[in-house]
Amino acid sequence: MVKGKNYVIQDLKAQLNASQYEAVTTTEGPVLVIAGAGSGKTRVIEYRSLYLVQKDIDPESILLLTFTRRSAQEMIERASRNDSRCSKIDGGTFHSFASKILRIYSKNLGLSNSFTIYDEGDAEEAIRRCCNKMGYDQDKEFPKKNELKNVFSLCINKGMNVDDAVLKTYVDYEDRLGEIKTVQKEYAEYKLRNNCVDYDDLLVYLRVVLGIDEVRERLSSRYRYIMVDEFQDTNGVQADIVRFLSMKHNNVMVVGDDAQSIYGFRGANHLNILQFPREFKGCKVIKLQENYRSTQSILDVGNAVLNNMSHKFDKRLVSAMGVIGEKPVVSRFDDVYEEAAWVAQKVQVLKSTGIVLGEMAVLFRTAFTSMPLQAELVKRGIRFKLFGGRKFYEMANVRDAVSYLRLVANPTDELAWHRVLMLLPGIGVRTVERLLELIIHYTTLADIIDKVFAPFCAGQKNSEVFASLKTLLETISGPSMLPARQLELVMEHYGPIMKMKYKKDSTRVKELVMLVQMAQRYRTLKDFLADVAVDPDKDAKDNDFEYLTLSTVHSAKGLEWGRVFLIGLVDGVFPSSRSFIDAEEGDIEEEKRLFYVAVTRAKEEIFLSFYLKKGINERSKGNLCRFLDPANVRKTFEKRTVESISGSARRRLRH
Repeated sequence: MVKGKNYVIQDLKAQLNASQYEAVTTTEGPVLVIAGAGSGKTRVIEYRSLYLVQKDIDPESILLLTFTRRSAQEMIERASRNDSRCSKIDGGTFHSFASKILRIYSKNLGLSNSFTIYDEGDAEEAIRRCCNKMGYDQDKEFPKKNELKNVFSLCINKGMNVDDAVLKTYVDYEDRLGEIKTVQKEYAEYKLRNNCVDYDDLLVYLRVVLGIDEVRERLSSRYRYIMVDEFQDTNGVQADIVRFLSMKHNNVMVVGDDAQSIYGFRGANHLNILQFPREFKGCKVIKLQENYRSTQSILDVGNAVLNNMSHKFDKRLVSAMGVIGEKPVVSRFDDVYEEAAWVAQKVQVLKSTGIVLGEMAVLFRTAFTSMPLQAELVKRGIRFKLFGGRKFYEMANVRDAVSYLRLVANPTDELAWHRVLMLLPGIGVRTVERLLELIIHYTTLADIIDKVFAPFCAGQKNSEVFASLKTLLETISGPSMLPARQLELVMEHYGPIMKMKYKKDSTRVKELVMLVQMAQRYRTLKDFLADVAVDPDKDAKDNDFEYLTLSTVHSAKGLEWGRVFLIGLVDGVFPSSRSFIDAEEGDIEEEKRLFYVAVTRAKEEIFLSFYLKKGINERSKGNLCRFLDPANVRKTFEKRTVESISGSARRRLRH
C-alpha cells in the first residue's frame, strides 16, 4: 500500500540530519554529495528515491547506477517498503545497465542482440586460444592469459596504450610488446567473429552508442533523474557515460568520498569526483560529515590524515553519537612475529571479555603482511577467514616445501610422495606411479632411499635428478636437525624447481623465507607439521559469525567492526614502497587515502602497530608509517613500546 504524499515531507526531517535532508530534497540540477565515512550515504539514496517517487515522478525515469548489484537492490528495496512504486526504479551496476542498452542497439556495433558476455574465465580462455593460434601459447617466456587480460583491461580502464600498460604491470615482458599488440588485435576480432563481448567491452560499447546523437537524445529523455553511488571509483569511460546520459536535463546526483578513492590500480580516476563541479556547471556540493559509526577519538586520527591530503574536498568527520572514546595506541614491536603474537593474544583477551570474534578484524596493506599472524592464529586455534589474499599454508609453493618434511615425519605418506615426485624435472606421471608402487612396500625412509631410489641413481635416465632427491632426504632426516634447518636445505633443492614452475614470481621466494623464519620457533618437526596441518576455520560456515576477519584494506572498504587491528605500519610496507619509489604521481596520495579508509572501519577501538625490523632478511630498522609522523597526527594517538612478549614477558603483559 502506498503511503500518503505528505509522508516524506512530514517525516524526513525527523529521520535525517540537515545535510542528508538537503541532499535528498535537492532534485533539480547537478548535485555532488561528498559522503564521509559512516555518514549514511545509503540512507540518502534510499530516501531520495522515495522522495522523487512521492513527488509523482515516474519511477521508470529514475536511474540508479552502482558498483554492485547488491547495493542497488538494497537501496531500492528499502525505498519500496515505504512506497511500492519505487520497485520500478531502474537500478543496477554500470555493466548490467550497459548490457540492457546494448541488446537494443547492438546492430550499431556489428553485433546481434543475442551476443554472449564473457566472464573473466571465458575472456582468459579466448585470449589463450588467440595466443595458441599465433604460436605464442607454447612460449614459456610469453605472458600468461590472465596477465594479458590485465594489460588489455588496464588499457581500457585507464586509457593507456599497451606499451605503458605493460611497463606499469609486467616490465619483464617489455621485449614482447609487438606480440602482445598482435594478441590484443586478434582478441578483439575473435570476439566480434563469435558475437561476444567481455566486461570491459560493455562499458566501451555503451559509450560508443551514447555518442550517437539519436541514441543519446532518446536515453537522456527517458532517464530524467540519475543517481550514481561511489562516484570516486568511476573510471574515464564510466564518467563519460554519466555525462552523456545527463546531457539533456542535467539532473544528476553523484555520491562518493574523494578521501576513499583507493582503486586506482583498477582504473578508477580520483579526478572524476574532484572535477565534477567544474564539469557540471551550477553544481551544488553537499557534505555529509556526521559519522554514525566511530568514536571521536578514532575519527580524530582519520581527520588528521585527511588534513594532510592533497587535492581533496575539505571536511571534518564528527561523531554523531557524541562519544569521545579512548585515544588509539600505536604499539612498537621488535619484529613481525612479536607483533603477531601480541595481536593473537589481544584477540583472545577481548574474546574472554565477551566480544565475539565476528566483531573484530585485522587489516593490512597486503596479504603477505598477515602471514606470521596466520601462523600464530593457527597455533592458538583461533578461527579466521582471510579476504584479499591466499592463506599462507595453502599456497602451492609452501605446500610443496612442507611435503618434503612430511616424508621425514611419515615415510608412508603417499600424497606427500606424489607431490614431491611430480616436482622432479623430466619425470612423468608413469614413472611417478611406478615409484609409488615400489614405495608402498616399505615403512622407513632409509629403506625407501636404499631400495627404491638407489637403483634409479645408477646411470639411468634422469639419474642426477634422483640422486639430488636422495641426498636431500638423507640429509634432512637426521634425528637432531631442527625444522628451520631442514627447510633451508629443502629450499636449496626446491629453489631451481620453483623457479621453473612459477616463472616471474619473486614473492614465492620471500614466502619460503618467511616459512623458514616461522619454523625457527619450533624445536620439533612433529610440532611444526601439526600446526601447519591444523586449520581452525575448516568447519566454519559462510554465515558463521564466530571467526576473526583478516583482510586487506581494499577488501575491507564499506565494512565495519567494533575492534580493528591495523598492523604492519612500516614505511615501505604501508605505504607500499612502490608508491614512493619509481611510482607515478598520485600513488602516495592513494596510499594515504587507503590508510584513512582503514582507520574509519573501527567503531569502538583501533589498535595500530609496527615493528622495528623492516622486513624479511633485512637488518635495517623499520620506520613508522609516514602518515602517522606529522605533528597534527601524532597528537591523536598514544605511543607504546613493547620490547618483547615472549616467555615470561608475554605473561606479564596486561594490555
